[in-house]
Amino acid sequence: MADLLTDVLPTVWEGRRIDPDFRHMVRLLNGFLRAGSDDDKLTLLRQAAAGFYRDPVPPAEEPEALEGLLRFLTAPGQDTPGRGSADPAPGVLPFDYAADGAYILAAFRQLYGMDLTCEQVHWWLFRALLQGALAEECLFARIVYWRTADTSGMTPEQRQDIEEKRSRFALPDGLKGVKRNETLQDHEEAFLARFAR
Repeated sequence: MADLLTDVLPTVWEGRRIDPDFRHMVRLLNGFLRAGSDDDKLTLLRQAAAGFYRDPVPPAEEPEALEGLLRFLTAPGQDTPGRGSADPAPGVLPFDYAADGAYILAAFRQLYGMDLTCEQVHWWLFRALLQGALAEECLFARIVYWRTADTSGMTPEQRQDIEEKRSRFALPDGLKGVKRNETLQDHEEAFLARFAR
């Protein structure tokens, strides 16, 4: 397990030099949600590996390298952003990197003074900062709250307000790969299991 406070963030992963920038992982996760089949997902994984690994991976080592990329993606020792003590209801996708990209950019700019359009940020640091953004007062955090809030104990007025905001900030219909009773983390874990030896 990695300790973000005491360990140096890796630029070598499982013996291979890597480009740990968040963009590779975000593209991969975006693709997973929109891919039509496991073959499509494997193609996306291979494309991500081509950018993630600094040196070409020999064909005989590809399965091991792809598994390594997936282990890196899940960022050892870290929770998936949007999960934790305030888990969303089953089937609720709290955010989508593509649909919510502008809100994520704005949150990083507002909270951390970072311009994600031009800065390189290690994937594990990006995830930690994104988790922190969900606890802050910014539009992105409020949108995630509106999408995932349990309205059962709210007044009718509060419930109506949340429902209006859910509708306004709803994720696009048809994000593939997430079943109604499956969270993003469940989806990622199921996909990882398909490639495990």
